[in-house]
This record gives sequence, structure tokens and C-alpha cells, in this order.
Amino acid sequence: MVESDEELVRACRAGDESAWERIVVKYQNLLFSIPRRAGLEKDLAADVLQEVFTTLFEKLDTLEKPEYLRAWLITTTRHKTIHLVQREARGRPRYIDDDESETAFQIPDRAPLADERLIRLEKANQVEAAFGQIEERCQRLLTMLYLEKDQVPYAEIAEILKIPLGSIGPTRARCLQKLLKFIPE
Repeated sequence: MVESDEELVRACRAGDESAWERIVVKYQNLLFSIPRRAGLEKDLAADVLQEVFTTLFEKLDTLEKPEYLRAWLITTTRHKTIHLVQREARGRPRYIDDDESETAFQIPDRAPLADERLIRLEKANQVEAAFGQIEERCQRLLTMLYLEKDQVPYAEIAEILKIPLGSIGPTRARCLQKLLKFIPE
């Protein structure tokens, strides 16, 4: 059973400690990726994550729209990340002038921290979690088809899984359907 954010917040407010754990498990990877993507080391990213969940705990009863918990967590994580990056930068000497002709200002940022990137990261986490829910045979088949570095020939897959060559496609389709059942919409 997949609980909505609103249901999880209500359960937390009612004192259900396991609901709090479910919120942390649900969002920790996504939120951890934000400070890491901003260039913070793992320890500092973990500090940001701790601050975000502490803030959530303190403000849990005052969240006006619990159904927007995900957005609140992402926004709070971004703010805390920016604050920490700025705080860290103040402790370092700066040598770049404000002159925009400086070479450093001409380096394009090709990987911004965009909402689309966060959505892809969250979806990847959901797929990874769903992957662990399906049977081992499907895991092995999908791994060989999609996750191996080098493409595994169908004949080799058939031999390894001991299935007829012609049944790989239909089996793949069934396995993907099983996988989709465990991915929240």
C-alpha cells in the first residue's frame, strides 16, 4: 500500500513513529542528491539532510498543505544547501574580480539543478526500489537486457535463464508490467 504524503503527515501528527520513518525512507535519497549535486561533500550533504528533517519535525504541526510535502522538502533542502554553500564560501578567500570578462565567468554551467533533474532522480529511486520487489528471474532478465555494460545477446540470455529464445520478448513484457506495479504514479 502506497501512502500519500498527506496520510503520512497525518499519521506523524498522531504520533505514529513508523510514519516518520516512512517519510525519511521515501525522501532521503532525493533530498541527499540536492546538496551533493550542488558540490557538497557527503558529510556536509548529510548535515543538510539532518537539518531538513529536524526542521520538518519542528514544523510538522504547522504545515498548511501536507499534500505538498515533497515540494516543501525539496524547497527547504535547496534553501539549506544554498545557505551552507554561502557560509562555506565566506570562509574561503575569493580571487575572482567582478569583471565579467574574467575566464571563470565564461564557463557555461551545463548541468543546472533543475526540477526535471530532481524528478528523474526520484523516478530512478522509485524504479530501483521497485526492482527489488520483483522476482529474481525478472531481475536477472531485465538486468541483462538493460543494465549490463555490454549488450548480452538473446541466445546467451536464453541459455543462462534456461528459457526458449522466442520467449524472451514476452517474458520481458511481463517483467516490465510487474515492475510497473511497484512504481507509484
